[in-house]
Amino acid sequence: MAFDAINPITGLPKEYANSGEWMRDVDAATSKPVDKPRAVKTFADASRRLREEAGIDLRSDDERQAADNADLIERKVAEGVAAALKKQQAQPASQTPKPTTQAHSAAGPRYRFFDGQEGCGCKAHKPAAQTTNHTRIGHGPTMTAQLARPEVEHMGARYKIYRVRPK
Repeated sequence: MAFDAINPITGLPKEYANSGEWMRDVDAATSKPVDKPRAVKTFADASRRLREEAGIDLRSDDERQAADNADLIERKVAEGVAAALKKQQAQPASQTPKPTTQAHSAAGPRYRFFDGQEGCGCKAHKPAAQTTNHTRIGHGPTMTAQLARPEVEHMGARYKIYRVRPK
C-alpha cells in the first residue's frame, strides 16, 4: 500500500512504499549535527597559545640549549641513517646461491647442500656418539663446614650442628 506524504527534505509531495521510509527521511531532515565536546581551557593553555602566536620564548637559556642539542642530535642521526641507507642501496644485492645436489649412493636419496651447511643429516655422516663421565661432584661454589658445637641430643635423637661458610 502506497503512503503519500510531504518529503521533509525537499518539501514536495512524495509517494512512499511504507511509513518507515517516510520516518527515515524525517529523521535525516531533523537530525542535528553532533557537537564536538568543548575543550577544557586553562590559563596555562591560553597563555601558551598566545606566546606561540606572538613568537615569545620564555624558556631559560639552559632549556633553549638542551632543545638545540636535541635537534642537532636528531638531525645528525637522520643524516647517518640516510647515508647508511644510500650506501646499502649502492651495494649490489647478494642473492642466495643455487644449491648443489649430491647423491650418496646410486640407490640412496639425493641431498641438497647450501652455503654454510656443514653436512647432510644422513646416518652415515653423523658424528659418532662420545662417552661422557658422570660424577657425583657438584660444580657450584665450594663451601667449608665447621662443627659449631659438640653433638646435641633432641627428643632422643643426636644431631651434629655445622657452620657453613663459602670458601
